[in-house]
Amino acid sequence: MPKRNDDFFKVKKLWSVVKDELLACYFKPYVAKILTTHKPLVYVDCFAGKGKFEDGADGSPLIALNIINECIHTTSISQTSIQAYFIDLNYAADLYKNLPQENQLIKIISGAYEDKIEDTLSQKDGCNIFLYVDPYGIKALQYSLFKAFAKRAFNSIELLINLNSFGFIREACHALGKTDIDFDADFFDDLVEYDTTELNASDKSIEELTTIAGGDYWIKIINDYKLGKYNGYEAEKIFSEQYCKKLQECYKYVLNMPLRIKQGQHPKYRMVHATNHPDGCVLMADNICTRWESWQNIQNAGQLDFFGGDSENNLISPDRIKKDVLSLIPQFKTDTQINIFLAEFFTRYSPYCKSGQVNDVIKELEKSQQVFIRRDPSKTKTGKQSTFLSFNNETKAYIRSVT
Repeated sequence: MPKRNDDFFKVKKLWSVVKDELLACYFKPYVAKILTTHKPLVYVDCFAGKGKFEDGADGSPLIALNIINECIHTTSISQTSIQAYFIDLNYAADLYKNLPQENQLIKIISGAYEDKIEDTLSQKDGCNIFLYVDPYGIKALQYSLFKAFAKRAFNSIELLINLNSFGFIREACHALGKTDIDFDADFFDDLVEYDTTELNASDKSIEELTTIAGGDYWIKIINDYKLGKYNGYEAEKIFSEQYCKKLQECYKYVLNMPLRIKQGQHPKYRMVHATNHPDGCVLMADNICTRWESWQNIQNAGQLDFFGGDSENNLISPDRIKKDVLSLIPQFKTDTQINIFLAEFFTRYSPYCKSGQVNDVIKELEKSQQVFIRRDPSKTKTGKQSTFLSFNNETKAYIRSVT
């Protein structure tokens, strides 16, 4: 194992704040919604760390536990079943000190995620599973494990993964003998890595990277990069897109979310959300936008930009949304649940806007008879024509192409 960064937990760095706030932004409404399934919830922090930073800031374990406890105390569901697992190879003892041991929800597991996760989930069929995967290095991101999880008989499963795609590109270049990487000179200075993966030019490294990526598609990307067909930032973008497509072989809805600190800056991390449930995908898209708006307010004061419209910093506009809706709608020849359409939209185009903004465009297109919407019930209790665009127990909207 490469030498650990033993100063990592002294002060909570900005990137850790960004990632944990994204988790918190989504996890609270997720827990509230998942409790209504009346099925057990199993939350696993796969790289839990110490649970708390030495400067007093909460780590992801305490953030998740606070949300779980709040949801338990505010839900109208009479009986809830939640178990929270925290896995860490190096800091299980610190977790015991920093997490409330009187809480019966908690189980701390000492060991490596890749060695412990299958046993942790071994008897959880029928449960709702949420995995927070913020690894110490890229080696732990084994695609085969994500693929295995998708085949299990869980009631639902969602993954929130910190994909260190730039770290992967760096090591892929090393493995294929490319030493001159054209990222900015200081690019990796604030790319916080607790356990930096270091590979060399060897068949073993190539095999290891192929295992991480779930295929050898990355080799062509790096070879094309070596030939000058695109720069390093473009190589990273292509790799992350291909990685998400690979995940879509197992999970129907996959969101690729670039994170950046400064306005106009290239993203330095990508968070990936994977699920088979359309509501989970739409909920994550809406919550990432909500989180983005709050960070934009800080950025507008000259400090921070959390998440741009997309990885190219393209501006968001109704015309862009309309163009994307019109491009997607022809594939829906039969009535399709509106939440499925929205999940497909965000999976294809990224969560650059909220579902309400997409719905506003759909209603405009409905008026101009460019899409067809069927609603059940078709009329309100007062006899007026229904206008909702939602899919739940009370209101069901379906969308399809008019051609």
